[in-house]
Amino acid sequence: MDYSFDGTGGYRVPTGIAGLDVQLGGGVPPGATILILAEPGANSEMFGQQFVYGGLLNNESVFYFTSEHPAQEIVHEMEDMRWDVEKYVEDGQLEFIDAYLPRFYNVLPKEFTSNLSAKDFLKKGIDSMGLLKATVTQKRDGNYRGVVDSISYFLRAYNLNTVVEVIEMVSSIGRATGAIHLIMMTSGMHDSVTENTLRHICDGVIEFRIKERGSEIERNIMIRKMRGMIVPNRTISYMVTQKGIELETTTRVL
Repeated sequence: MDYSFDGTGGYRVPTGIAGLDVQLGGGVPPGATILILAEPGANSEMFGQQFVYGGLLNNESVFYFTSEHPAQEIVHEMEDMRWDVEKYVEDGQLEFIDAYLPRFYNVLPKEFTSNLSAKDFLKKGIDSMGLLKATVTQKRDGNYRGVVDSISYFLRAYNLNTVVEVIEMVSSIGRATGAIHLIMMTSGMHDSVTENTLRHICDGVIEFRIKERGSEIERNIMIRKMRGMIVPNRTISYMVTQKGIELETTTRVL
């Protein structure tokens, strides 16, 4: 794994999003659990996929737990961005855990489930929370990172305390192994107590926001906190391009 030295005695793990790594002095702290709190349409899914690809290029193994979309759909989206992930899936460096298709196996048309793998077939009907716990506690060799997309599903299906317990489990594993975890969450879907609870228990919080300005749509991120770091005191504009999420080098005063 490549580390960046921030000049203050701390090491950083590159996220794979170059502009963000610059803002963070080289990346995020090893072992951090980071909440990505995003408005619908803010392209946080692309950010998560870019984070995955950055880990692969950093010679890390990566898992992607998806409860909101079929895994194959995510693979296709990444391939459309020229992030060639099929080869990493084939050699085992990248693992998708599909908690979406098994939940709907009995109600989806057969054409949607005909390509369900033997592993996913065995998971059909399994408790999604149990599958998430099994995924995050699985012993993994070497350096790795993981994405949980998204925790909003679990907040709809389970009580808050149960979800908090599993995030605390993720956090403790990250601190023990040095693994970076992204927890994806949709803002505005949950009450303020729920959002603030998750902001509190995660090591880092990055918020994606959309604002209309006349006929234009402005996209900004705010790094609300990051363990052991002084975060930027302003929001940062970003663009969605054919290369992924790109943070602007200058920020308009809002």
